[in-house]
Amino acid sequence: MRRYGWICGAFAIIILLIVIEMKIISNASGYETREKVVVAARNIGMDAVITGDMLEIREISSGAVHRDAVRNIDEAVGMRAAADIYDGEVLLRGRLTEKESDAVEALNKSNRLFSLKPEWDQVNAWQLEKDQYVDVVFVPNHLNQDGVCPEAPGVLSVPPAQTGIRMMKNIRIAGFVDEDGEPVKDGGTGKVPRYILLEVTQEQAVFLAYAKSNGRVELSAIPDRDK
Repeated sequence: MRRYGWICGAFAIIILLIVIEMKIISNASGYETREKVVVAARNIGMDAVITGDMLEIREISSGAVHRDAVRNIDEAVGMRAAADIYDGEVLLRGRLTEKESDAVEALNKSNRLFSLKPEWDQVNAWQLEKDQYVDVVFVPNHLNQDGVCPEAPGVLSVPPAQTGIRMMKNIRIAGFVDEDGEPVKDGGTGKVPRYILLEVTQEQAVFLAYAKSNGRVELSAIPDRDK
C-alpha cells in the first residue's frame, strides 16, 4: 500500500509539473515586451519649435520601436521639426533638427508672398528678422488718394485722411533673398539680402503692387530689447 501511495504521489507531481510547464509555455507565447517612446500629441508643422505640450510618452511593442526613436521628451524639446510630424507619430531623431529651415513660404497656404526691395536709405529693413511681424506704411506721391487706391482687408486709413497714407498691421516677414533669389538667413552668411518677402492675402498683394508704383512703402517694427 505504501508503494502504491508513492507511485500515485509521483504521478500527481508529474501531472502538476506538466500543467505548470504548459502554462508557462502558453504565457510565453503570448507575452510581448513593450518600450516607452516619444510620440506627437498633435500635428506639428515643418520648422516648428518643439515644446513639451506637443509630445507625450507611449508604450508600444518592442518589435515596432525604430532604433532612431526618441525615448525622452527632453531630447526633443527646443528642436525644430525637419518635416511635418503627424498626431500619434513616433518621433525619430532624423526628423528633428537644431537649424531653422531655409524655406521661404507662407504659413497660411491660402496666402501668397510679395517682394519688396528696400531703398538705400531704408536700413531699418535689414534689422528685421524672418517670422517677425511688421506694420507696412504706404505714403503716396500725391495727396488725396481716396477712391483711387485699391481697398483690401487690413488696410487702414491713417488720419488725417487727406494725406492718403495707408497702413497694414501685423504682416509676417516670410524671409529674405539675395539678388539671385536665394534665401538669406538671419545673421549673415556672406550673402547680402536684397529683397524682403511678405506673407499677404491676394487683395493685400494688389494694394502693395499699387503702393510700389504710386508712392513709398515703409516697414515699421518695435525693436526686440531683449537682444
